[in-house]
Amino acid sequence: MATNPVRLCRHAIALSLMALFAFSLPLLRAQDREVSDTSFKFSTVDNNLLDEVNEFDRQLDKKGLVFHDPSVEQYVAKIGNKLIANQPRLEHVEFRFRILRDPMVNAFALPNGSIYVTTGILGVLENESQLASVLGHEATHVTNRHTYLENRSIRKKVLAINILQGVAGAMPGGTVFGAAVALGAGMSAVIVNGSIYGYSREKESEADQRGFELLRRASYDPRAMPRTFELLDERLEFEPIETFYRTHPKLEERRQIATARLAGLNVMDTRTGTESDFLEHVAPAIRANVELDLSSRRARTAVSRASRLTKWKPDEPKYQVLLGDAYRSLGAKDAEPTDDERGRHGQAEHRKLYFKMTEQEEQAQLLAKPSGIATRNTNLDKAEKLYLGAIEADPRLADAHRGLGFLYEQQSKPMDAAREYRTYLTLTSGTSLDRLRIERRLAGVEKALLPRASTEQ
Repeated sequence: MATNPVRLCRHAIALSLMALFAFSLPLLRAQDREVSDTSFKFSTVDNNLLDEVNEFDRQLDKKGLVFHDPSVEQYVAKIGNKLIANQPRLEHVEFRFRILRDPMVNAFALPNGSIYVTTGILGVLENESQLASVLGHEATHVTNRHTYLENRSIRKKVLAINILQGVAGAMPGGTVFGAAVALGAGMSAVIVNGSIYGYSREKESEADQRGFELLRRASYDPRAMPRTFELLDERLEFEPIETFYRTHPKLEERRQIATARLAGLNVMDTRTGTESDFLEHVAPAIRANVELDLSSRRARTAVSRASRLTKWKPDEPKYQVLLGDAYRSLGAKDAEPTDDERGRHGQAEHRKLYFKMTEQEEQAQLLAKPSGIATRNTNLDKAEKLYLGAIEADPRLADAHRGLGFLYEQQSKPMDAAREYRTYLTLTSGTSLDRLRIERRLAGVEKALLPRASTEQ
């Protein structure tokens, strides 16, 4: 889905301010903290929001933003249903656990029971218990009617929100991040606010505590929750939109509280699940996310995620190609950020660079230094070895030949690039957009060969 980056960023800024505004709200009264189905009475306002939410759900699917792979979908649904197995049935709630095509590290729940985890967050987590900790948190937002309560609160502050939106600026730049944000921005503000920046501080704490209890009741390892917060704090490169799951200092505070809850608990009979088993179920989503990372100028993250897959299955050609694409996209950039780049100042500088320069301009700046040239050569050498290794394992793997074609063209080797492009076209059929793109690239490198052929004659 094509998104309007200016509109996306404008809403992101406005909603971040709204989140700060929400955190200053008075705490809920004790009797309002747990919301049962009998105590919550739907009003016209609530029904209107439900209609918008149901339409939002339909549009996510219609726009192709929902990741559909039976094995991944069944796995996520199995975990989610285990967590809510003993929950009472709620009015206007049908639990569905879904995956969103989005490299943003995020998860969110809609009040109709649809719970989404992004491909980005699946690429970070290590095992089933950690995924359960995320799903348990989100399920609590549904069972305790947090979206409806937040919407009622926000409606009373329309004037303040309009002022915040009025001062929100626009930033240039394009990204595939936050496709759901862009879609939801045309609907209720509470949908976007809750799915990206979280609810009031007390509601989020409530969701963490209840999620922790759901983990234990489903016999998952409760130690997964503090470990999940550590993983979500990973900083390979900045994200254009900071979500509730990545915001400082909340992650550290949440980790400390979750760790304190472990005191005195017996976790001997709990289920964690191995990383290998987890990858066996979610690898297709992580693979898709690497491609999304590459289209979002996040080559470092793509290298990290693809390396994880190749380490898991080192002889799998398709993962070798994926890692080759990631190293090729790195160009003159180091695969690992420095300590300074991981810090808040370094992240801010990277953000400025991202919006100030195109990817080509950023690479040109890096290549102006000898270190950049050396890094580029190292990355391209790694990419070439990965592509050749994949071809050795499977000579008919078209994507490996396509990757080599891109690499040789990048290295100003038109003859080698043309050979690989021709092989790719021989191995593929039909009239796909990708085939058309390679045909155009082949025509371009063949044109570059003409002066050389004339000289040789």
